[in-house]
Amino acid sequence: MFTSVVDRHGPWPDDPESDRSPSAKYDGVQVVFHGEDAQGGRWADYHTVFVHVSKFGDLSRARKLAAYIGGEVLGEPQLGW
Repeated sequence: MFTSVVDRHGPWPDDPESDRSPSAKYDGVQVVFHGEDAQGGRWADYHTVFVHVSKFGDLSRARKLAAYIGGEVLGEPQLGW
């Protein structure tokens, strides 16, 4: 069985409280169907949504974006794209 990945690159809304600017190249969202890895590797019985924030990662910004839609960041950060 294979995992399926759908992703959308694009900058997140500007956040004046953040010390980083949005990045059209590195920001985005990724849905991995039947997977738990940003690279789409291992099969899982569930789906995972990844929030990509900047080239270097920004956990506080990822948490803020997840909270904006009523969610939260779960698990450890992963390398994406």
